[in-house]
Amino acid sequence: LESLGDKGSCVNHVELAASELFTLQGLATAYHTSVLVNGEEFFFSDSGIFNDRALTSHQGQPTHRVNLGMSPYTGSQLMRALGPHFRPGSYDLLRKNCNTFSDCAIYFLLRERLEGRYHALERLGQYASQETLSRVTKGAYVPNKDVAGFRTSDVLAALDGYVDDAAAGSAGSSGPRGRQALTIGARVTVLGLKHAEGLNGQGAQIVRFNAVNGRWEAQVNISGEVKAFRAENLRPAGEMVFEAGDRARIRGLKSEAGQVLNGKTGRIVQYVHDISRYEMVVYGL
Repeated sequence: LESLGDKGSCVNHVELAASELFTLQGLATAYHTSVLVNGEEFFFSDSGIFNDRALTSHQGQPTHRVNLGMSPYTGSQLMRALGPHFRPGSYDLLRKNCNTFSDCAIYFLLRERLEGRYHALERLGQYASQETLSRVTKGAYVPNKDVAGFRTSDVLAALDGYVDDAAAGSAGSSGPRGRQALTIGARVTVLGLKHAEGLNGQGAQIVRFNAVNGRWEAQVNISGEVKAFRAENLRPAGEMVFEAGDRARIRGLKSEAGQVLNGKTGRIVQYVHDISRYEMVVYGL
């Protein structure tokens, strides 16, 4: 069962998790933050919103874990409210980052704002030169032109008027879902890279989530190098790998509905990372 957001029924525990990224001597400390609802972490990355219960984005050990209060809203409701505003590919280290998401999440859940000291990255972006930004981030920062017009105030205004149609029982309005975070130490296969095609098909092991660029770092088996990848370019090791447009035959489905599809062929549309399944158009249906 899921709360419908009754303001008089605040039963969902909200926390903030924060980890120090780096300190600019005499200026500020930069943080990566995420929000927990009933122990489940939600954080924003270059591949959209992820969720898990292992605090993966903090390597399991945030520098700070702060109790923020109780909310009438659940993690699922948080995802439906913020999912449309924090899509894959819309991450920018300085203009739309993990702290921007946490700020909006806290506003939705509690009608409060993220404490100012956690916004050091955004302040750095306002005043630092491109040379300083490159040095501090070791060349990792590249402005995302797709978020040039983004404003947190627009998201907050949308949240003020938000109605959770899915919780109210409207069909087909479940909205975006969270994506399960990749597990530290998990073995994966690299695919779909356009500018480093030599890495496609190689095995690697997840090392950590990099909050600076919003990507996952993995150590490539053959070279031993640690590279940063978007989640879309990683698959669990051992899985058969398909690209969009590939043809495939369905087999091995066990459910009554699935067995009807066994033997049919179709075209791969995309890989749905959060459930480790391929979406495809099945011919003849």
